[in-house]
Amino acid sequence: MNGLSISPYAVTFLLSFVVSFAVVFVLLRKRGVPANYIGYSIFLNVILILYGAKLFTMITGGFKVTLWEAGISSLGGAIGLLLGIYIFGFMYKEGRTALWESYITVLPLLYAISKFGCYLVGCCHGIPYLGPWAVTYDGKYVQGGPYFPVQLVESMAFACIFLVVFLLYLREKREHLISIVMILCAVTKFSLEYLREEHLDKIISANQLVCATFFVWGVITMYRKKKKVHEV
Repeated sequence: MNGLSISPYAVTFLLSFVVSFAVVFVLLRKRGVPANYIGYSIFLNVILILYGAKLFTMITGGFKVTLWEAGISSLGGAIGLLLGIYIFGFMYKEGRTALWESYITVLPLLYAISKFGCYLVGCCHGIPYLGPWAVTYDGKYVQGGPYFPVQLVESMAFACIFLVVFLLYLREKREHLISIVMILCAVTKFSLEYLREEHLDKIISANQLVCATFFVWGVITMYRKKKKVHEV
């Protein structure tokens, strides 16, 4: 990563919001949600994503830094997004289902783009590794390596998840869409945590506990919907 004088993380982070919420806007407009309501929901979600991302880092770090100083956690951001969808669903009840399905669909895309920025600058880097695609950093924030390119693998994996769920969305196979996203994202994130260097001295991390919670939520939600269909 030599020669990068300006960190690209901010660019990819901003790009993840612009691209993901542009997709949300199109999906919701096709579902008949008014443009102003979409704008309000995006505004609320951006605030809660950023707040959740920093608050989660502050909590898991033992409150050693202030909210302003805390780094950004993707899982904290996901929690903030889910909270935002839940809150706005009460404000716009007739579009609640469309909101949930549309935002959940782009959640993997939001993560995939932002995680590519992590790969470029070296944050959240992988375990020491000498195989193919090994990456060494000599930048402003991280020096050392070679490391396993776990951020790049995450970015690719979540991009694939997005493509799968996006096709399900377009084909209107949305009955278990939220559960599928939660389960796929949770399993993928939980598994790849073992390839991070910061996980080497841990049995299970705070990130993995959150992933396990998302997985259980997805399974329970899917079971309840299937049970409801059978009862009908």
